[in-house]
Amino acid sequence: MAEIEVEGERAIANERFTNLIALTIALLVTFLAISTIKSGNVQEAVEQAQAERNNSWAWYQAVRVREDMATYELAHLQRLLRTVPAAAAAAAPGADGVVATAPPPSAERETLRAEIREQEAEVGRVRARKDETEARAKAAETQLARLNVFADQYDFSDALLAISMALFAICALAKVRWLYWFSMLPAMAGLAWGAASMAQFAIPAQAVLGWLN
Repeated sequence: MAEIEVEGERAIANERFTNLIALTIALLVTFLAISTIKSGNVQEAVEQAQAERNNSWAWYQAVRVREDMATYELAHLQRLLRTVPAAAAAAAPGADGVVATAPPPSAERETLRAEIREQEAEVGRVRARKDETEARAKAAETQLARLNVFADQYDFSDALLAISMALFAICALAKVRWLYWFSMLPAMAGLAWGAASMAQFAIPAQAVLGWLN
C-alpha cells in the first residue's frame, strides 16, 4: 500500500514537472514569436538603410564629378580672362596735342566676368549639394551600423532560445530536474538579449557577435 502511494506521489510529481516544462516552453515560444516579428522589422530597416547608404554614396560620386567639371570650367574661364587685355592701347596725341582717352573695357572681358560669376555660383551650389549628400550617406552608415547590432542581438537571442527549448525537451524525456535549471541559463540569456534588442539597448558584446558573424 505504501509503495502504491509512493508511486502515485512520484507520478503526480513527474506530471507537475512535465507541466512546468511545457509551460516554460510555451512562454519561450511566445517570446520567440514576438522577437521574430521585431527582428523582421529590424531587418527591413537594415535593408532600407543599406539602400540609402549605397544610393547616397553613388550620388556623392556623381556630384564630385560634377564639382570637378565645374571647377575646371571656372579655372578655364579665369585663364581666358587673363589673356584678354583690359583695354585698348591709348591713342597717340592728335594734331592739336590732345591725347585721346582709353576706350572702356572690351565687351569680351565683361562677358567673361559675368560667366565667371555664374560659374562661381554654380561651383558653390555643387559643393553644397556634395556636402549634403555626404552627410546623408554618413548618417545612413551610422544608422546601418546601429541596426546591425540589434539584428545580431536578435539572432543571438533566437539561437539561445532554440538551444534552451531543445534542452527542455530532453529534460521532459529524462525527467532530470537539474537539467531544467541548466536549461534555464540559455533561456534567461536569450530573453535578456531579446528584451534588450526590443528596448533598442546595445549590449557591449561585439566580440561574441563578431564571432557569430
